[in-house]
Amino acid sequence: MENKIKNLDEKWYEHRQFPKGYGQFPYLILKTGHAMFMQIPIHFNTKGDYANYPGANIEGISEQELAEYELKKSAPLHDKIMEKCKWIKNKIETDKKKPCRICLVEDPNTAYYFEEDKITFSNTPPFGGTLLTQQNQVIAMNVQHFT
Repeated sequence: MENKIKNLDEKWYEHRQFPKGYGQFPYLILKTGHAMFMQIPIHFNTKGDYANYPGANIEGISEQELAEYELKKSAPLHDKIMEKCKWIKNKIETDKKKPCRICLVEDPNTAYYFEEDKITFSNTPPFGGTLLTQQNQVIAMNVQHFT
């Protein structure tokens, strides 16, 4: 009798279908279950246009602030984004009446995990699992959370 070894990776399933406004930096990731994540995009100066810019919106950002942030993630706009993330975390915890863990992802190697009252930097943002929109639509499975 001959044993055959099959590579299980051959059956690995990947899905990627990012709707408008998703998959671009910066964004928040909310862990919603085992290997389940919700992406909350962060947009600037959208004037409340949530149809084209879903997620969190930060208004009143100058072109200079945006340009500085694109060059260096430690620019002053970073602090405004961090404050928005703290506000979002607090809102989620108040609405759900339980603690949550979120992660601000600014680029493929820059992530800030918000857990309890601590913020921890990491070079490894969340990835893989099932990625959902805020309306719980599947937008990616087993891939990076950005386009």
